[in-house]
Amino acid sequence: MFWENPELDEVDTFSLEILLRKNPETELGFDYLGKREGSGYNFIEGVLFSISHKDSIVTYYPEKNISRMNQSSMYLTNSPIRLLKNGPWNYLGDTAIDGKTYSEFLWIEMDTTIMEKKVLLKNHLFINPSNELADFYSRRLYHDGKKNQFIDVYYSSYEFDELGEELVYEIPQGYVSKVWGQKDPEAAQVLSKGDLAHDFQLADENGGLVRLSDFRGKKVLLDFSMINCGWCKIALEQFNKPDYQFAENIVPLYVNPVDSKEKMDKYRSKVAIPFPVLINAEEIGKAYGVSGYPTFFLIDENGKVEDVVVGFIDEEILKWKKGVV
Repeated sequence: MFWENPELDEVDTFSLEILLRKNPETELGFDYLGKREGSGYNFIEGVLFSISHKDSIVTYYPEKNISRMNQSSMYLTNSPIRLLKNGPWNYLGDTAIDGKTYSEFLWIEMDTTIMEKKVLLKNHLFINPSNELADFYSRRLYHDGKKNQFIDVYYSSYEFDELGEELVYEIPQGYVSKVWGQKDPEAAQVLSKGDLAHDFQLADENGGLVRLSDFRGKKVLLDFSMINCGWCKIALEQFNKPDYQFAENIVPLYVNPVDSKEKMDKYRSKVAIPFPVLINAEEIGKAYGVSGYPTFFLIDENGKVEDVVVGFIDEEILKWKKGVV
């Protein structure tokens, strides 16, 4: 998988392996073992769990979250077995890539306008007509008619066997098991309205220190974002518009728990962030229970969480403007 990061002019490369076995007793109709360097993601007999070999941790997901987690799993969303069930796919004709002939299919997943930006998301699937297997998949995102991000996936090493024994995963010795969302220092739940916001001291982009408690008496908007997040960038575009000014009693802060200072410096040279950027915030992200981006926390004058918004929602973004709050 080649995952473009257009803001940095970089491409991340992932190599994934997935083993599937039919199981009509589960909602997916199959069990699977997903593996990549340093981690794994498995769904066996209705139980979903991930493995971090770096931390020696096995994380189990509550039953109520399994369907959503499977829907967003990188192992499934880009796998032929899931793609072939998406659609509708339309046959475009035969095409040649690197001297090989393929049957090309198109599925337009999104064609809409979001905050005055035209968003077009096209999926191209290339089937090898000699064996009817997917060889190549391309997910192509355009903003206002211009290329934004392409994700290209190449498939290889197909193997098909008669239904064998049930899938089993042996947890390595010494690994610790945890429940996803369990409220502890390592896996906190997302802070809720009324919770006391965790104080922190983080370095900004210029090396200065910013402490949350220094803003007592004002509201603070924490924008938890990361570089490789399209909705995070769209939110920044709204904040950068000439007619967008935050309410006078709101202090906005950009908090990045994921990316290094070096990457953020490169990102900021291309993308304007109109308020202080706080880096090396991995522990703060955990403390606030952030697992998706962007996530916004509005902290009131007394240091308590006044509002929480997970994901980009234009109506929520607008309510922090001057003259609205």
